[in-house]
Amino acid sequence: MKRIIITVFLSLICVGLSKAQDLYFGPKVGANLTNITYTGDTEFFTNNQMKLSSHLGVFAEFVLNDMFSVQPELLYSVKGARFDIAGDEDFKAAYVYKYISLPIVAKYYVTEEITIEAGPQVAYLLSAKNIETSTVYVTSLGKEAASIDIKDEIQPYDFGATAGVGYLTKTGFYISARYNMGLLNTFKEQPDISDTLKNGAIQLSVGFSFQ
Repeated sequence: MKRIIITVFLSLICVGLSKAQDLYFGPKVGANLTNITYTGDTEFFTNNQMKLSSHLGVFAEFVLNDMFSVQPELLYSVKGARFDIAGDEDFKAAYVYKYISLPIVAKYYVTEEITIEAGPQVAYLLSAKNIETSTVYVTSLGKEAASIDIKDEIQPYDFGATAGVGYLTKTGFYISARYNMGLLNTFKEQPDISDTLKNGAIQLSVGFSFQ
């Protein structure tokens, strides 16, 4: 499965290179408003909430014609969600997933500046932690917290889709808003756990496009 996904992504990039009339590239940075879609029986995950995080990286836009282009990106992106337990105001927790992600979006130019963007994305997990605060853990700064490494419980790869809109000015300033939807269960399969956790993120970005 992983080989198929990588092959598809490399093929899309090769198509963009072979058909491109122009090439634009540049940096981008922005905010992630992330959550985890949950199905299962564990009560802990029923109180999940959105978490604010960030992303940064680079992009390259291969212009095919006046209306279409293909844009692969390489991003460092933080995802996850916040949790609490009903009736326990002292307990808070957050799942924090850090990824290197590769989205490849097809861009349709509605006008010379406004685009509709959609495509697949694959991500590689760098780290995964469960950060908890309660009366049990106290940091050196006086805040109660514990950081638990859960990388071994999380899938090393995530695959999903992204879609949104973009705005590119004539000066090269670029703004985009997208929704990223994970399609795979981030939990590794375990005989005693039937829970399913899937990533979701609203992504707001700014960048600059060079030719």
